[in-house]
Amino acid sequence: MYLYNLTLQKSTAIFQSVSGNFSGSKAVEIIVSNGHALELLRPDDSGRLDHVLYSEAFGVIRSIAPFRLTGGSKDYLIVGSDSGRVVILEYNPSKNVFEKVHQETFGRSGCRRIVPGQYISTDPKGRAFMIGAIEKQKLVYILNRDSQAKLSISSPLEAHKAHTIVFSMCGVDVGFENPIFATISVDYSEETNIEDVEETHNTKVLTFYELDLGLNNVVRKWSEEVDRSANLVVSVPGGSDGPGGVLVCAQGRVYYRNIGHADISVSIPRRNGMTEEKSLMIVSHASHKQRDMFFFLVQSEYGDLYKITLDYSGEMVSGMQIAYFDTFPTANCITMLKNGFLFVASEFGDHGLYLFKSLGLDDAPTASSAGNTEMVFFEPVFEPRNLVLTATISSLSPIVDFKVADLAQEGTPQMYALSGVSERANLRVLRHGLPITQMVDSQLPGTPAGIWTIPQSLTTMRNPQYQGIGTVESPADRYIVVSFVGSTLVLGVGETVEEVQDSGILSTTTTILIRSMGANLDSIVQIFAQGIRHINAERRVSEWRAPGRKTISIAAANQQQVIICIGGSEIIYFELDPAGNLTEVFKKDMRKDINCIEFAPIPRGRTMSRFVAISDYDGPVRILSLERDNMLNQVSMVDTDRQQVEQLCVAELMVHEPGVDQQIVNTQRQGTLFLHIGLKNGVLKRAVLDGLTGEISDMRTRILGRRPIKFFRVKIKGSPAVLALSTRVWMCYSNLGRYEITPLSVEPLDHAASLSSDQCPEGIVATSENNLKIFSIEKLGDLFNQVQIPLSCTPKRFVVHPQTNYIVSIETEHNFSTQFEPELAQDLEMPRAGKGKWKSVIRILDPVSNQTLDLVSLTNNEAAFSIGTVMFQEGEVMLAVGCAKDVQLQPRGFSSASIHLYQFVENGQKLALVHTTETDLIPHAVGSFQGKLIAGVGNVLRLYELGKKKLLRKCENRKVPNQITSIQSQGDRIVVSDVQESVHFFTYRRSENVLVLFADDTAPRFVTSCVMLDFDTVAIADKFGTIAVVRMPPSSDTDIDIENELDIGTLTTKSKLALNGAANKLELVASFYVGETCCNLTRTSLMVGGSEVIIYTTLGGAIGALIPFSSREEVDFFAQLEMQMRQEKESLCGRDHLSYRSYYFPVKNVIDGDLCEQYSTLDATKQRSVAEELIRNPSEVLKKLEDIRSQKLL
Repeated sequence: MYLYNLTLQKSTAIFQSVSGNFSGSKAVEIIVSNGHALELLRPDDSGRLDHVLYSEAFGVIRSIAPFRLTGGSKDYLIVGSDSGRVVILEYNPSKNVFEKVHQETFGRSGCRRIVPGQYISTDPKGRAFMIGAIEKQKLVYILNRDSQAKLSISSPLEAHKAHTIVFSMCGVDVGFENPIFATISVDYSEETNIEDVEETHNTKVLTFYELDLGLNNVVRKWSEEVDRSANLVVSVPGGSDGPGGVLVCAQGRVYYRNIGHADISVSIPRRNGMTEEKSLMIVSHASHKQRDMFFFLVQSEYGDLYKITLDYSGEMVSGMQIAYFDTFPTANCITMLKNGFLFVASEFGDHGLYLFKSLGLDDAPTASSAGNTEMVFFEPVFEPRNLVLTATISSLSPIVDFKVADLAQEGTPQMYALSGVSERANLRVLRHGLPITQMVDSQLPGTPAGIWTIPQSLTTMRNPQYQGIGTVESPADRYIVVSFVGSTLVLGVGETVEEVQDSGILSTTTTILIRSMGANLDSIVQIFAQGIRHINAERRVSEWRAPGRKTISIAAANQQQVIICIGGSEIIYFELDPAGNLTEVFKKDMRKDINCIEFAPIPRGRTMSRFVAISDYDGPVRILSLERDNMLNQVSMVDTDRQQVEQLCVAELMVHEPGVDQQIVNTQRQGTLFLHIGLKNGVLKRAVLDGLTGEISDMRTRILGRRPIKFFRVKIKGSPAVLALSTRVWMCYSNLGRYEITPLSVEPLDHAASLSSDQCPEGIVATSENNLKIFSIEKLGDLFNQVQIPLSCTPKRFVVHPQTNYIVSIETEHNFSTQFEPELAQDLEMPRAGKGKWKSVIRILDPVSNQTLDLVSLTNNEAAFSIGTVMFQEGEVMLAVGCAKDVQLQPRGFSSASIHLYQFVENGQKLALVHTTETDLIPHAVGSFQGKLIAGVGNVLRLYELGKKKLLRKCENRKVPNQITSIQSQGDRIVVSDVQESVHFFTYRRSENVLVLFADDTAPRFVTSCVMLDFDTVAIADKFGTIAVVRMPPSSDTDIDIENELDIGTLTTKSKLALNGAANKLELVASFYVGETCCNLTRTSLMVGGSEVIIYTTLGGAIGALIPFSSREEVDFFAQLEMQMRQEKESLCGRDHLSYRSYYFPVKNVIDGDLCEQYSTLDATKQRSVAEELIRNPSEVLKKLEDIRSQKLL
């Protein structure tokens, strides 16, 4: 078995974010890290976040930090990772890539406690940086410029200290004095046993390390004890901007510390009802500095945001204040931007970009160092008062459970993911497609035959008194024209959309085509069956009538040219003359009935298009020249395999893939010309059209649906795009320089056009049957459209009712807060939970209406841990829930455990408790097996039958080493996952009524999920990020003897037990490290009639797929491509790719598709070099990469 790994949805968790000017264009930008990739974000003035670049690092990114050389105009990024190297990256805006400037090796690879990379701090003036490990090692590098004014880096200077654990690190602002770095650390050199850790002498120390630029060494300049709970050190502006020094954040207090300065501290304000004993820690921080002021924003573990200010004169600080600012979800990091925004990378759930509305209220609860003994309390405000949310980044992190099914009966499967924690918990329904925002949905008087928009003339746009939206490059629209059978409706675009009577457009006929023409778009041409109506800038109307009884069947037009087909095969070509009159230029009989015709876009610097594409009913598409000396003569042709063409579209997309076709580079164009061919059978053919010669190359094919494909040109984010209408609506557009084709989450459409108005600056107007719709597309690049269904607390598992398709989930919250429950809020201002306190509910959801049908709360401090549907011999589907009371997590303990059995009533919309069965251990897995309930009770595999008052125990096996986490079955075979010891194969012997263990794994895997691929093969995901496929060897001995012993779980085989385990050992078929903890594996098909794939989800919110190869030829091709890419595409963080994918187990029989897809980011020379090694050309390689994604996934 060979598999191809591909990421469908990138990881959405953000662990670190930094801001700076990385492109050198004075733009404020953000770089975020999700642990194994870097992404560049750019907020605009309106508060939207543009995704500029996403770059996979193929390594574990442990820390990032920006810096700017003294006198420099752009920022660089330092990356600390698991590669044992420190890397400095520079963003190249012309290529839209991160480029390595320097890479220095200092240690071994891997995330080790004594190898630097966990912490990075920079000198505020950009002269040096310190990179540190969790324990012992710290290195300092000096940054400078060489003779060519390029960034240079020195050899590392050591600042090691043995037996020292570092908790936080920062660069101290000292102006242009010798750079100083501050750390919070603890020295454990005197510890001899575990008990000593609790002794009072084990104190934390704030240490300043000074880099002497003259002597070129690092010394410990100053060291002083700090609070034992100190966890964070923050630099204070120094030099001419402030007093310098650092803030030390500890439990309940913030301290100001500096060399030779008296200690200043202030208590952190607490929520009403919160006692002093309750923990209050600062988890993230940001600072803002201007010439005349600075302040800090810090966030507590509860999500409360505080503003810290200092009273100072020169280098002396006289006071410190900390005021409550706002409350929003707890963040991994917060980043303050220079243009007045705050970026919040949430720990769980969606991330946000906030705009500062104010810098705090005057009456906000404030604690001051002048009265540091007084405790200040406040009432939290969960709707921010000083901040306004302007943009969000959807995050699935963490995905707890996941399933793929067509529960809504839409024809294509949906993805259902349990996500989030506590009050941010939700069930997300993911559908393949770009999300839209619908603004208008109104009924029309009939079924339209077409729809177009007419823009304002450029003469009007240039008028200084014009107050509307739009620009000369992208004018606003003034008319929406809807064509019906026998009539045409003209709607004026303004504050409201109303019918217009005096437009000059003929309203008593069916319009075939209408558009604006002329250099200033001030004339309109209307084409109908009997002729052409031309309305010039002065509203004078001229008409051209079709000769004889001939009628116009099809037409195409641009700003200067019109071409029509009359009598089926005769083509007549028109142009606008300098006086603005439409004149006939050329006529030609093609001798075949033409069914499609389309102009190529007008090249930059020209006034006329060079080519026109036509197709007849026999199928071939021909490119005809429009040059005077070669008028309407064929220059190229492409076959359509005898399939009839429905429509053609030639569009220039801003695609800059070097391998698209290097011989067609045209300096007059910014993008690439694509010829789109829509066939009657729902197949899209796409080719590259040479803008100079008209040659066609690089043909790609994709099935879009079952209906004939129609094309409509639109504009998205200021760039041209193509809307392809079939069974679904598809958008063909460029995203980050790459060609993308993605469906829209909208019902099937018949006609569409681009629309620009005051209410919808960049929208689409479309018709669906007799309805008019106006919508916009907000987020390009998103593969899935999400619908969120809020839940009450942290979800654990969910199942689907096999008959009603209802979703049944369990939600369990530990140490839960009841502050929003009114009956408790009457007694306590801030109800406090505690360890061992639980809240748990069982929910039934309708996946169609997204409504909760039933909610069953568990009482008596009972928590649900497992759920499954069971069909007993009676044939009724019932629900089993594994529960426990008074569960303690550390040390593990509980007062009682049980399995609740529920009956579905009222057509499956309600639950009724049948009975409860006590168990000796917590049941972490329940399911159905041959008319019985199978349960993993602790480490015991047990079968139950249905009884009147409780479940009846039939048999059990106690051979699982630790704790059963999941159970899969097929026939008589049962696969059991252990929390620490991989999977175990059991078989059920009906005649003896016993469960027999006959095979297990040789490797200890901490299993989080598993799925059976066939009777002998299982895919396993573990909590360290490895996905493995194991299989029963063909020569396995499954003949089991049962010894007559007292313990019915003690079973042996004819063969001698191997290593005190089962007689048979599973063989490793495939193994691959995905980079994050995998939470779920699902075997499914994402397309109707498509082949099955393995879908996995991760804790960071990523969704990936493992695709089985169908031929040896595919395996060989992609294996060679992967080998070449390992050499040509270096990791951003300096990690060896093969070592990275073999983090815990050697990679085996899995091709890294994410690495292969980096082929499109290589420059043209490298692409040709790699393609030659594969005996292919670059276009063929890109086509292979596109086909495996589109044909087997989405």
